[in-house]
Amino acid sequence: MIAKTPREFYTEIGFEWLSERKNSVMTENELAYLTELLKKSWKILDLACGYGRFSIPLAAMGYRVEGIDITPIFIEKAKEEAKKRDLNIEFRVGDMKSLPYEDSSFDSVICMWNAFSEVAQEQDQVRVISEIFRVLKRRGLAIVEVRNHRSSGLIEENFIDGYEAMPSYNHTRGSVKRLMKLSGVDSFKIFIDKFGGRNRLLLEIVKP
Repeated sequence: MIAKTPREFYTEIGFEWLSERKNSVMTENELAYLTELLKKSWKILDLACGYGRFSIPLAAMGYRVEGIDITPIFIEKAKEEAKKRDLNIEFRVGDMKSLPYEDSSFDSVICMWNAFSEVAQEQDQVRVISEIFRVLKRRGLAIVEVRNHRSSGLIEENFIDGYEAMPSYNHTRGSVKRLMKLSGVDSFKIFIDKFGGRNRLLLEIVKP
């Protein structure tokens, strides 16, 4: 059986199902966490932005945000919602392994909601880390969130609420540390913190 890609899976299930999996209180808590770290003067990239769950409310609060996601229907929905709210946000369809931005384009990159774990192969994870680092400005901050697991490795079969999903990667502190070494990025921090009311594994990268 050929595994589904994230784009295939999310196109199949649509944004309604995805939005229903996150309640408003959790989203508010996650946004509160992010706004403690982000500055409104920064240019921020919401990487794997989905339908704009973070980028749209951040923009409504006055943050300068752009969003990119691999699933066209999500970007269409994000654009529609931003227009409805009269928000000036540039949304693009794109792959996080090859970002369509110039070097040093953003003060901050956020990659939340376990999206990074859906890059299942280690060599591709290294490419994503390298791309995040490339598009960061000097002294820029990247934040990547994943679930914290006891042991690392690729899940060959993955089901979410009964739906056959794309494979994902179980990350630990050790597996993330290995990625940073392979990526040649030295300035980072890996830690567990409460994000949206749950303990999550977080990676912070600062570009010297």
